[in-house]
Amino acid sequence: MRLLLIAALIAGIGWVLYRNVQERRHAWLNRLALPGRWQGDQDGVHYRLEFSGQADGGEYLEVNEGPDGRREERGRWRVVGSNLEFETSDGGVSSCELRLFESGRIGLHGPGRQRRIYVRSGDNVVMLPRRRG
Repeated sequence: MRLLLIAALIAGIGWVLYRNVQERRHAWLNRLALPGRWQGDQDGVHYRLEFSGQADGGEYLEVNEGPDGRREERGRWRVVGSNLEFETSDGGVSSCELRLFESGRIGLHGPGRQRRIYVRSGDNVVMLPRRRG
């Protein structure tokens, strides 16, 4: 009987810890609020990421416009731990570190997205490229 009580106690503690981790993850994903439009500029290139779907995954469109022209990439995204994983429509997969600086401002660091800062774009706000002078 004592063994059964100890096993139930351990299971109860495990369940409470699991729920706590899930609640924290859910709160972090809600603070990120990734679905929507994110924009930024770096080295004369204007880039835009549009996420659709749920808080932890869905589809994306990335558009980069710069001196070399315009480039588009489509695929699926998902949050894996503290990384953002991109799977392009042609099957390529890349993973970037995801950092939340403040509400509406994130950073990505990974292949093709080195040290990029993205700012959430409102529906009626258009980010203009910064002039380097």
